[in-house]
Amino acid sequence: MRELSRGEFPPRHNLIAGHAPQGHYGPYFVTLGGIARATGARPRVVLYVAGVLGALALAAAFGGLTWRLAGAEAASWSPWCAALLWGPWPAPVMEWSAWGWPGTTSPADAQNFYYPQHAALVLLLVIVGLLLPREHAAGHSRPRITTEAPRWIAAFLLGAVLVATHPLTGLALAIVTVSLAAAAIVERGATTEAGPAGRGSAWRVGALVLLPPLALGLAASWPYYPVLGLLDAFTNSGIRQSTAALVSSSLPPAGPRGAFVPPVPTPLLSLLGPAVVGLAGLVSLARRRQWFVPLWLAFGLAAVFCPWLPLRQRLLMFLAPPLHIGASVLLASPRRAIRAGVVGLLLAGALSAALRARWVLTHEPLDLSFLPPLIPENAVVLSDPRTSNAVAGLTGRKIVAPEGPDVFLILAGGWQRNIDVERFLDPKTADTERRAILDRWQATHVLVDTMAYGGPRLPYPRLYEGGGFVLYDARAPR
Repeated sequence: MRELSRGEFPPRHNLIAGHAPQGHYGPYFVTLGGIARATGARPRVVLYVAGVLGALALAAAFGGLTWRLAGAEAASWSPWCAALLWGPWPAPVMEWSAWGWPGTTSPADAQNFYYPQHAALVLLLVIVGLLLPREHAAGHSRPRITTEAPRWIAAFLLGAVLVATHPLTGLALAIVTVSLAAAAIVERGATTEAGPAGRGSAWRVGALVLLPPLALGLAASWPYYPVLGLLDAFTNSGIRQSTAALVSSSLPPAGPRGAFVPPVPTPLLSLLGPAVVGLAGLVSLARRRQWFVPLWLAFGLAAVFCPWLPLRQRLLMFLAPPLHIGASVLLASPRRAIRAGVVGLLLAGALSAALRARWVLTHEPLDLSFLPPLIPENAVVLSDPRTSNAVAGLTGRKIVAPEGPDVFLILAGGWQRNIDVERFLDPKTADTERRAILDRWQATHVLVDTMAYGGPRLPYPRLYEGGGFVLYDARAPR
């Protein structure tokens, strides 16, 4: 946001020095940056407002889609399901370390509501609504795909915006359209359509399958970063690891391009938590011959465990909407016992969210207010990856190695940055090797978190020492 609000084109990278591609520079953040520049509002204020609007947009889009698929009573429960039916299950001791990625719709991580993935999720729900019929006179019994050209055109254009905003959600778009196509095939077989009606159904299936690649083709014209460059992620062995590997605190060993830490199991039941009750609701929909939502879950689950997809475990996020729709169906059940059981699970999810929020609030935010007055705006700071992200976010200074480098940085060998930082902060590393690392990444300052690393003591002038930090000026002659 800070970089985009400057109005430069091409914009500088938000974390490292220079103009390296940054996949977050999609239509959503570019729009917010333009708003910040036009109004003079601080980027953080614009993000907060966008988060509130994003939460409201999700409630409206998800409620509208659920109404189309399952009726008004289910729709009235759907925002609550989307907000509260998340894992892990409440327990006396809860592990949070690895799975707090941006993307859930839980208020426990409210910052997610202004992330690009959230905006893309709202677009995804709107697109699904466009590809379903306007009304079902038979009480929402069998959703079919509309053949109206304006709605197809709108879905195509929004799909391109979605892909450019958050490319990973583009994979979810493909899952959704394939699920709609499969549902159309099942329904066609069930009704034994022939003649023009059967040909129309075949046309709809073909259009649904083609929509994601056509949207990708249009998204490729987005000028702020090379969207098609992300396709290299499908051939990079490192990015085709699990998301658990991405958020691991361990660094990959030095090795060839794409070296990575080993994948770990997918914590499916832990992450989704009480949302799994939605399976029962999807069974109910299948019995009514409403196939789209159950197929959405089935194809999404297949994608999560597909070894050929990059960042595949991030797709777990997109298993939640069909499960939340299923849970909403159960809450609309005429049987009190079923409704009471799901309400109990909503309360369990609320407890889990409260425990998560309490855990987040126990973490004291980093105070880096001492940094901006001591170093110039064009400084490049070498620090541990976690502190580095705070340096970039709170002070606007560039860093050497971010925590969890983005896809473009990984494709460009960005893990070498993390390896070099780890080597630099090792007390056993020689000063000559440290100097070579500083020169390689053009670092001007070093910020050491002494509480995390206990040193090392460096032979550079100290600009600041306090609060567990030591700031060195690495530009001075040795």
